[in-house]
Formats: sequence, structure tokens, C-alpha cells
Amino acid sequence: MLRALLLAALAAGSCSGNSVERKIYIPLNRTAPCVRLLNATHQIGCQSSLSGDTGVIHVVENATDLDWALSTGPHPPYMILLDGKLFSREILMRLKGNPRISGLAVAAVSPAPSGGFSPGLKCPNDGFGVYSQDYGPQFSHCNGSAWNPAGSGLSYEDFPFPIFLLEDANETQVIKECYRAHNVPREGSAPQFPLCAMQLLAHMHAAASTVTCMRRSSLQSTFSINPEIVCDPLLDYNVWSSLHPINSSGKVDPGQQLILAATRLDSHSFFWNVAPGAEASVGSFVALLAAAEALQAAPGSRRLPRNVLFAFFQGETFDYIGSSRMVFDMEQEKFPLRLENIGAFLELGQVSLRQDSVLWMHTDPVSRQNRSVDSQVRDLLAALVNSSSGSGVSVREPGFSQPLPPSSFQRFLRSRRLPGVVLSDHRAAFQNKAGNAGRAGNSVTGKKMGILGVLGGLGVLGILQWVKNRECQECWECWEFRNG
Repeated sequence: MLRALLLAALAAGSCSGNSVERKIYIPLNRTAPCVRLLNATHQIGCQSSLSGDTGVIHVVENATDLDWALSTGPHPPYMILLDGKLFSREILMRLKGNPRISGLAVAAVSPAPSGGFSPGLKCPNDGFGVYSQDYGPQFSHCNGSAWNPAGSGLSYEDFPFPIFLLEDANETQVIKECYRAHNVPREGSAPQFPLCAMQLLAHMHAAASTVTCMRRSSLQSTFSINPEIVCDPLLDYNVWSSLHPINSSGKVDPGQQLILAATRLDSHSFFWNVAPGAEASVGSFVALLAAAEALQAAPGSRRLPRNVLFAFFQGETFDYIGSSRMVFDMEQEKFPLRLENIGAFLELGQVSLRQDSVLWMHTDPVSRQNRSVDSQVRDLLAALVNSSSGSGVSVREPGFSQPLPPSSFQRFLRSRRLPGVVLSDHRAAFQNKAGNAGRAGNSVTGKKMGILGVLGGLGVLGILQWVKNRECQECWECWEFRNG
């Protein structure tokens, strides 16, 4: 159960039983919690005690206001109401290790700080991509390429108290008024009871690690009549479709090669379900979906010599879960395709925040040391450049010595050396300064949405040109007609 309550100071006087709770509690309805997540070895995120955590409200509007709650105030534990502009790793780590703090409520801030903020890692999915001590060690651990320089890593910390985002400015104002009326020191002396307090309830039974939690759930299911599930898996589905029909219960001939066009579906925010991931995933999802729809309707698409598989991966934020599962199924022959059937790989990464209508074509410098792979990649790059002519978008290479950004393509490269390109709006570090922030969601304007469709089209059509099919021009003309 996730709940935030404001405990107003109780005035003396008679009242009926039905109205006591209303006189004491003011529910906060527009809130978003930080939740507990587990991996194979650790727990991250936030949670409250079983019955919720309560503390005297202390409003923090600048860093010096923290001293009262952390050391000076006579009425611990304190529940901090933090101005959203102060939400940073430095502040939260000061709160994390202090027993005088029982919880944190963060006031939403709009617009987002110009300097950017990301609770993600500076090197997303570090250790789960293709680069390691055995493959491109000079690029492992994002050496020389801090893809997310604004990353603070807060999403991967374990906080022992609940943290909520207050999304309604009116509710935030009510809390501040209660604080000023009852909790502000008067004439240099500490305030006396009654005081204004807050209760945050976000208890989750999950603890320790995925292995421990799944074992506890299994024991509950085995020995309890009414088992209590203490943790749920991050369960979802990859979505894939092809230009030409593929028998999902059959197998594609090993000699038949196709084009895999992919992107991710998911994003992750510090506060649950707050950030829509417009830059991280929605933009590329819309672009690839539009490309699939237009190519399917294009004249002559059925006569193309190579099939196109459109794949939308779920769970890429967490160690490339979606692409890892597809690779595993291909290797175990539980998927209609094998890795040998992939002739080229195109991935749309972050594409919504382009500067000067430029997209960057990222490739893997390690696999390109193989002459055959390098030749195919060069042809693919040339096809993408040619297909961008007249689209209003130019494509460029960031440099042969630069590694791939975090991408699903890396997971496929771990199993097989494939020619492929990752299209993105950034040459080096992410353009998005609020990756996985979850406090001020990014947005994509209608104008950008229109351009995104063109991006998907030029990418897939570029690969089709790579196989030197004469129908590509007809496909592009259809694309222009359908997109005005």
C-alpha cells in the first residue's frame, strides 16, 4: 500500500468519533513513491516500515535548513519536505545515514533545472554490454566515454526510509502552511507540541536479493494455505513483427538473411511511473512503429528480396533483459530465427533531441577490425547517407575509434559479430540531461513527432538500399506521400 498523509496538529475540544480522523489526517492524493527493486545480489530503492513512518515536518528550501533536522532540532525523527531544486545525490546521501530522518517528500519543480539531473548511472548497463576485458578492453566501463555525465546513481542506492514525490503544488502548499503555523521556531526557541507531522506508507515485503525473495515466495506457496507473494518479477514481453510473414512455430532457412530493426520500449524513473521516457524510448518507438506501418503499405514491399524484422525490446534499462532473452531464444532455437539469419542490424536510440537536424551513426570499432564486417558496415553507412538525401535530416559518423553507446545491439554482438548501426541524436554524451529523472518528465512536441517518422523511414530504407533493391525508391516515394 502506498499512501502519504499529513497529520495536522490536533486542537483541543470536543468532536464526534467520525470526524476525529478528518481533524487529524489530511490525505495527499497526488504522490509518486520511490519503490524497492532487487537484483541477484542487492536491493535498491526505498520503502517504509510495515505501518508507515511518521516524523515532524521540516521544510528545507536551502542546504543550511538541513542542520536543524540532522543535528539541532529537539523533536526527531523528522520528515523532510525538500524543494525539488535541491534534490541531488549530495543532499540525499546526507539524509540516508542519519537516524534522525524518517522520510522524505520532494516537491515537484517545473521547469526542470537547466543543468540537468539524472538518477541513473554515468555508464548505463555497465558490465552487461559487449565491451569487457576480453573484447575491446579499452572501451570497457565506458572508459573515455561518459555517456550519461549527469548520472548520480541515486536509482541504485538503498534508502532505509520512504521517499515520495509531491506532484500537486496545492498539497505542497498545505504542508508548508501547517509547518509555518506549528513547527517554525519562535523568538529563538524550539516549537512546542502540538506539532505538524507527516506519515509516509510504502512498505514492501521484498528484501535482500532476487534469489532470497524468490525463495521466500516459493516457501510461502509450498507450505501456506493463503500464500503471500513477497516479490513480483519484472515481467513483460518483447514485441516483434516482420514485413514478410514468418511462421512463428517454424524455422527460417539458415541461408536466408534479413534486416533486424530494433529499439527499446521501457524507461525507468526514480519515482514510480512519473517520467514518460520521451527521449529515452518513446521517440525511437514512435519512429520505428511509423516506419513499420509505412513500409508495410508501400507498393512493392512484398517483392523485396530481404525480410525486415521489427523488434521492440522490453526491460533494456535493467541489464538488457529484453534483447538478452531474444538472443538466448535464438541460440536455443526457441525462436523462428537464428543469429545467422541476421544480415544487418539497425537500432534507433535516443533520437528526439537532435541539434541542427543531425543524427549520428554509431558502429563497433572492434568488430570492424574484421575486413568482411568492416566492408559490410561501410556499405551500410553509405546507404544511410544516401537515404537521408532530401529528408531534411543529415547523418554523420562520430569517428572510427569511438565505441557503441549503451544499446541492444551490444547484446547481439556479444554472441555474434554482426554489421550494424545505432542511430542517435548524440555524438558522445547523451543530449538528454534528465535521463530516468522521474521528477520532471521530458516531452516531445508534435513537430518532433512528425520528424520522428521520417527518421525511422530513412533508417530502414537505408538498409534496404544496402541490399541494392530497385524498389527502395518506390518505397521512399510512398513514405513521402504518407507523411506529407
